[in-house]
This record gives sequence, C-alpha cells and structure tokens, in this order.
Amino acid sequence: MAVARVCVDSELPHLDRPFDYEVPDKLAGTVAPGSRVRVRFAGRLINGVVTALEQESEFGGALAPLQSASAVPSYTPEAIRFAELVARRYGGSLWDVLRLMAPPRVAAVEKRDWGTVEHDEQAFAEAHATLAPFAEAVSLPADALAGGARLVWEAVPDPSRRHGLPVEALLAPAAQVAASGQTAIVILPDARAVAAATEALTRAGLSRWTARSGGHFTVLHADDGAAVRFGSYLAAMHGHARIVLGTRPAAMQPVPRLGLLVMWDEASTVYDEPHAPYPHARTVAAMRADEAGAGVLFAGYSPSVEAMALVAHGWAERASVPRGDVRVATPLVTVMDDQRREAEGAAGWHWMPGQVWRRARAALAAGPVGIVTPRAGYVRATACARCGEWAACPTCGGALRRDGATSPLHCADCGADHPHWHCAECGSAATKQLRQGVERIAEQVRAMAGEVPVTLSAGAVGTVADGVVSEGIVVATPAALPAVDGGYACIVIVGAEVPAGGALGAELQAMRWWLSVAALARPRGDGGEVIAVGELPPAVREAMVSWGAAEAAWDAYGERADLALPPFRRAIRLWGDTPVLTLALSETVEGERLERHRDVAVVDAKGGVILLATRRAAQGVVDTLRRRQQEFSKSGDGDLRMRVDAPLDPVS
Repeated sequence: MAVARVCVDSELPHLDRPFDYEVPDKLAGTVAPGSRVRVRFAGRLINGVVTALEQESEFGGALAPLQSASAVPSYTPEAIRFAELVARRYGGSLWDVLRLMAPPRVAAVEKRDWGTVEHDEQAFAEAHATLAPFAEAVSLPADALAGGARLVWEAVPDPSRRHGLPVEALLAPAAQVAASGQTAIVILPDARAVAAATEALTRAGLSRWTARSGGHFTVLHADDGAAVRFGSYLAAMHGHARIVLGTRPAAMQPVPRLGLLVMWDEASTVYDEPHAPYPHARTVAAMRADEAGAGVLFAGYSPSVEAMALVAHGWAERASVPRGDVRVATPLVTVMDDQRREAEGAAGWHWMPGQVWRRARAALAAGPVGIVTPRAGYVRATACARCGEWAACPTCGGALRRDGATSPLHCADCGADHPHWHCAECGSAATKQLRQGVERIAEQVRAMAGEVPVTLSAGAVGTVADGVVSEGIVVATPAALPAVDGGYACIVIVGAEVPAGGALGAELQAMRWWLSVAALARPRGDGGEVIAVGELPPAVREAMVSWGAAEAAWDAYGERADLALPPFRRAIRLWGDTPVLTLALSETVEGERLERHRDVAVVDAKGGVILLATRRAAQGVVDTLRRRQQEFSKSGDGDLRMRVDAPLDPVS
C-alpha cells in the first residue's frame, strides 16, 4: 500500500506535522511529492500537499484515502525541503510557507506537457553579449556574479536610458548564467520595474514564455491573471525558461539548477511579506543561495542596514562604483534647508521657495521638470487661520483634513465630517492648510505654471507610465514619478524630511526615497539638478549630496551593533495574555530561562514583549518558542503568537 504524508491546511500550530493517507489505486500514477490533494480531516474536506510517499505507515488504525490530486505536482522535493527551512527559521507552519510559494492552481494549465524542455543556447549567449556593456558602464562585476559571488552593490543610474534603475546592467549576469545552462531569478519591487526588465530582455533578443509559443524567460506577477500566473510558475519550476522575473513571491520560486538571484532595491518595504510567517524576500534569497551555492546580487541606490550586516558577517562583499564615475552618472543634488530658506526671507518659507521655482522654470527649456511630494491626497492637516491651533476632531481628537477644494473637513481617524468646525481656542471658522498633499500641490502648480502643461501622477488618481511625458511639469508622489526619455532636467522634492516618530531605520528609508527620485534626473554633465526642500538629518543630507548611501548604512549598522539592536541581534516579538507570556519566558534554552538568558534581552512592547536574541542563540529560541506555541495550541490553555525579525515598535 502506498502511503502519502500530507501537510494539511490548518491554522492550529499543533497540526503543523504530516498526516498519513492511503493513495487509492485510481491516483497511484498521479500522486507524487509536491502534489496538491484534497483530504478528509476532522470531518471536513480540506486542502493539503504531499510531502513524501512511503510504503507503510506507523499509524495503527485504518488510513483514510486521498480524495483527489492535482495532475502535476506544484512543488519539487527540493522546494518542500526549502519551505521547511523557511518555516523553521521564522517559527511558522510549513503550510503557510507552501501557500506563499505557489499561486492557486488552475486545473486546465496542468494538462499541458511539462516534460519537454527545449532551449535556444545561442539566444542567451547573444543576449549576454548585448547586455554586458551596460554592466561594464556602471562597474558591475557580472562575471563574478555568474561565478557564484555574493555582492551588495550601491548602484548608480543607467547612463543611457534613465529608467530609474540600471535594468540592463542587472540583467547582464542573469543572461550569462542562463547561457551556462543554469537558472537566474530576478526579484523586482513592483510592476513598473518588471515591465522595464521585460522590455530590456526583449530588446536583447529574448522572448517572454507563453503556453502557446514557449520562450526564454517567465514573468511572475499577480496582475497577469490566475491561468497565466500559474502557467508561468510551472514553466519556471520545470525549467522551460532560464530567467525568472517577478515581484516578492519570486524569491521562493522553485527552479532547476539555480545559479543566481538578483534583487533590486532590496531596502524597499514591499519585500516584507505581510502574511504569516512573514518571511522577508532578502532573507529567503540569502537562504536559497546557501542551499544552492548560487550567486547573489543585492542592489539599490540606498542599500539597507540588513544588507550591510551580511557584509559585516562576511557572507557578502560590497561592490561600489568609482567616485569619478558616480559624479558622471548622477545629477547635482542641493538641499534647501531651513537656514537657506531663512536667508531668502518670507518667500523662502513658501512650500515652493522663490529661488527654487525660478530654477525649475528655467530648466523647462531643457526638458521636463518633476515636483515630488511625499504626501498623497489633497490636504492632510489643517489649523486655525487666526490663532494657529491645529484643527482636531471634537469627537476623537484626530487631525482634520480635506479631500478636495470644496470638500468638508473630516477626521483622519474616525472619518466623521465636520462642515461647521470652529476653533476650540478662539472660535474662528477659518482654516489654513498645514500639510498639502500631491493633489493640492498640483492644483497650485497649474496656477503658477500658466501655459506649461502639468501632469499629475499618484496612486489615487492614476500612475503615469514611463516614457509617456515628454514636456512640462510632472507632479507626483515618490513611487509614482514616471521616468522620461533622457531624464528630468530638474526635480524638486517638496517636504524632503524624515517622518516624525518614524521607527528604527526611518532615516535610511527617507534616504532611499529621495535617491530613487534623484535617479530619474539627467546627469549633472547634462545640466541635471535635484533640489530637496526640507530639513534633513546630516547623514541623509550628506548621502544625497555625495551619492553615498552605502556608507551611511554601514555606519548605521555599526551604531546598532554597539547598541545590540537589529540586525546585529534578531528581534522576536511575542503576543499573548500575561500568563501565556510568563510561561513562554520561563522556557529554557541551553539551560537558561529566556527571561534571564545571557544572549536574550527582553523588551516591553505594545501588547507583548520583544526578545532581542544574539544570532548564535536565535534559532534555538525560535525552536523553543515554537514548541511552546504548539503545546498551548494542543492543550487550549492559551494563544501565543510570534513574529521573527519583527519591526521594533515604541516601548509601551
């Protein structure tokens, strides 16, 4: 009798183990490790994944049969083993990791012949020859990456096409790996970056894989629809395409002979998985490189402090561009801080200082001008025009804002409208705008610009595609600023600051925002200029002016190491009732209770505690807490929730 060991779909931690089922004769030639199945469990029909096939079971009773199975496996045995590693590292369940790894299955897609694999070796070699000069132009060691190197690269903008990312350079080592018969995975932050990479590979002579015609590379993106997404997933898993492009889930895409993982803008928060067990794509990529012996490229204009930790631990090396080449490739960046605004007088304190507007208007003669603000919407906060008191909701105390020129004031927290608001201090009904959003800024720019065309690009009103704008002014939020051919002649960043009350790493995130915007301007040799209006911390200001964010991230890691903060230590957050937390902290690791462990610091946090564990002790702590979590789940004595590598919240 064939026995299938099945991982079942359950939220209960104590059910995170394989269960044995009989493989009926009708499914004997179909079921394999990685097959998705339907099984009877606790009286219900639920989903499961076969993790292994055995000849006998240790279970003493009669085994229930599998009810149905997918026509082809959705996972390889190697993918299942890797999912187990990810689940253990993050203290989660295997089912949750498998759910994140593969998209929903489409039965019609499984009927295709996935066994026949053909490759055009010459096409990959020619694509590499086309893309290699772009890597050389920005000093990216593509040959070393193809040979298994692990690099953290502080990038500079593409000197030829100004995509906002050096896409051809990033793809050069991927094409070289594909030409050698291995697979390369390129992980990108959003649909815009995926589209740019798709176009670059197409220009290099490669075709996107489709079910009808095949192809050289696959694109994994949720916007493609269920059938296309699942077909691309299976094509990559079976080796029908040797280059895989995708967003965050692509980090876990099963592929044969993995040779390289490339991750662009690895400091972006979009790579932080919002679903349990919350794996970060950067960490997943690093784990896969260890398992497969593959090369890794973590790239971005502003490397993360976590990437610098990999360098500090000797896992990766830093790769940088010579300073002379940096100056050639980047625009002139100036910061209009409070001191400079004060020197200009009253005009300097307008949201668009007079001298900045004059420089932006003059730049229109050379090309498009971008105006960027970090705030979406219309007016984010208001105040009394007479006394200056902030306008607050009488009900809950939240800030009052406007969604349009004629819209009433409404509360940002509870959503209540306040069309007849009066100041609680002086009784005045007049208001002034404190935090203007991108829509209000665009409204004012249209009035200031006269006949100059003004384009608005923001998530709420629609994002303009790259290459569409060729003249005039573009007003946008940071992530929505479209690339223009040749680059912007001038970009003005309005409200360039670090958000007040930001969490650990807020300065580095602000640095990443503004450098990503600056990368869309033309080089200083072509007159490109970026003007940041706002008061920035010295480290951020210096990194922007000199294009040296990697050094700032390296210094930040050194400071965190001195303070024993993440990523020098790993943060493990626990939630639960007080008795549950007390029992969890009384667990022993290496003979010491967690609450008094020499390698663990316990910090109070909102709703629970955060454990700061050394990297040596972290996995043992996670394993112990996971066992305790499963015991609570089985006995029903309490609910212990855990998140590994959790962000640090303010102390309660």
